[in-house]
Amino acid sequence: MSARISARRAAGTALAAALLTGTLAAPAAVAGTTATTTATTATTATVTTTAATVFADDFESGTVSRWTRQRIDGNGTITVTGAPAGGSGLAARFSVPNDGASYRSEVAVNALGWGSYRFALADYLPADWVQTSTETIVAQWHGYPLSDGSDTKPPIALTVKDGSWRLKVHWLTGPTTVAEAVIPLGTVQFGHWNQWAFDITWSTDSTPGSITVYRDGVQVGTHSGLNNYHQNQAPYFKTGIYRANWNPAKGIPYPTGGPDVVLYSDSVVVTQY
Repeated sequence: MSARISARRAAGTALAAALLTGTLAAPAAVAGTTATTTATTATTATVTTTAATVFADDFESGTVSRWTRQRIDGNGTITVTGAPAGGSGLAARFSVPNDGASYRSEVAVNALGWGSYRFALADYLPADWVQTSTETIVAQWHGYPLSDGSDTKPPIALTVKDGSWRLKVHWLTGPTTVAEAVIPLGTVQFGHWNQWAFDITWSTDSTPGSITVYRDGVQVGTHSGLNNYHQNQAPYFKTGIYRANWNPAKGIPYPTGGPDVVLYSDSVVVTQY
């Protein structure tokens, strides 16, 4: 990593190393029962275990080549540029123009397997971000087509809506019937680097799962119970911008024009514990 690492980047690295809890949310009953969710604001993480890094990218290479896939739908861009807000070093910049045709700009890494993981990353929403009731996914753990061949919602997604952070969790209650939990994570601070950590234990057909979310070192939400579709592979991780309602195939009218949707991402570290 460059010697010009900013305090923001150093904080992200420290978060990935230090916020390993191993103390997961209390398990719910196994498959088929109701999941429970909570939002909290005062619990900080503690170090109780060690973990092995299975993926990392600080974008100091100047590229996104470490990611398995990059996808742009429409006329968006994925670039690596100087980190904003007075930070030094490089960060990934994702943009999606409001042109009636564009709706996605993301990078993804292949599934890392079942078990327990910490996904740590930093993201930055510019001060001129246009607040809207149209939900924007900025990080997601995605599944695969269901038994009838249909695509479905990501098992876990970090979203922005009306200036608020939300975590959305999905699981199956039947072969193609999807249930949803929405966990509020607090108000967005625009023009600010958010240091996120998501401790995820994937549920299986016979065991419950859990999710604990930290922002800037403070626990802001939890979910206990089912948290994916129990498919052949674990969900895979993506970050960037995905605004589903802008997909022309959905036929949802919305006003076009105005500034691009822009997000910066940095200091991605995935550890297994």
